[in-house]
Amino acid sequence: MMTGIVNSFFSSALIIILIFADYIRKYNTDSFQRKLYTYILISVFLGMASDFFYIILTGKPGKTVTDLLYLVNTVYFIFQIGAYYFVVVFIDYTAYRSLPRSRIFICIVFWILAAHLMLLTLNLKYHFYFYISGDNRFVQGNWYIIRVLVSYAVIPISLVDLFCSKHLLQKSQISLIVFFSFFVGLGAAMDYIFISTSLIWPCLSGALLYLYFFIIQSDLKIDSLTGLGNRYSFNEFINHLTRENTKKSYHIAIIDMDGMKNINDTLGHLEGDKALRDIAAIMKGVIRHSDFIARYGGDEFVLAVRAEYDIEKLLTRIQQAISLQNEKNIRLYKLKISYGCAIFTTNSGQSIEVFLRHVDRLMYQQKSERHRNVRLV
Repeated sequence: MMTGIVNSFFSSALIIILIFADYIRKYNTDSFQRKLYTYILISVFLGMASDFFYIILTGKPGKTVTDLLYLVNTVYFIFQIGAYYFVVVFIDYTAYRSLPRSRIFICIVFWILAAHLMLLTLNLKYHFYFYISGDNRFVQGNWYIIRVLVSYAVIPISLVDLFCSKHLLQKSQISLIVFFSFFVGLGAAMDYIFISTSLIWPCLSGALLYLYFFIIQSDLKIDSLTGLGNRYSFNEFINHLTRENTKKSYHIAIIDMDGMKNINDTLGHLEGDKALRDIAAIMKGVIRHSDFIARYGGDEFVLAVRAEYDIEKLLTRIQQAISLQNEKNIRLYKLKISYGCAIFTTNSGQSIEVFLRHVDRLMYQQKSERHRNVRLV
């Protein structure tokens, strides 16, 4: 029995170590996501390690063993809860991609962890959560149910978050939430009914492996320079439009940076990269989460907005944000864009390739008119 438990711990720990070792070597444009996932891995590993030492020490005689059992159980409860709540923050960030929202969420998590740490510290004296019996075994206290509720409140939180943001999520993201909730729920049942955690860790490490594959798949769709969607993401979006069985209308705009060749030729390609990142940051700061935006290629971007929204107002806000950026005189040049825009309706017999060529021509017409007006002035 003990051999099986030890093997379970070591196999789970090995998965976590391998994920961590591979992940820290990868480049990820989303530094917040990177830190968040790293916190999750570290919390799970420390929780797993403390639980492993509890299994090894339990039932062995001695006052020192008693003190160590109190310590490792306290550490376990802190990092187990930390891991679960950080996963919830990760899922919420995946849905909303809002740093301010996620930072508020993290502050709430830290307050929960701080309050729980205080209760666990008081438990060392009053033993209302748990205590170690005379034969050095874990025994649930009268208030142990509070610990269970705090630990596994993440399940309803995740499901409520899923319900509130389901219109923003893709199928893969919904699967992620359901997958995580299922395994945490399974762990909760085993934890409370059997007072055993040896089967939680294979389940949780499997969930983290699934989460890692989700991160890798998401990164494949991100342009490493700008942090926007890349051509793969754009192609996936276009394929979605062409497979749509119902009629849905979208404003689709192709946005091109003016003067990009001149920046590259006079100031160098590194400065050109900064210009692209500036424009990308401006657009990310203006668009809604429900809007689609990707780097189409070179210095061109594609923006898609549902037809019920006014894309002209959105493009005006982008232009205004660019003007504010230019007024700061951060760069040696002024950022400028040209764009073409039209409405595409799915399942209407309209060719998306022909449509995009039409929008591209509209963009170049605007660019030509602007250059002509500049020469006339």
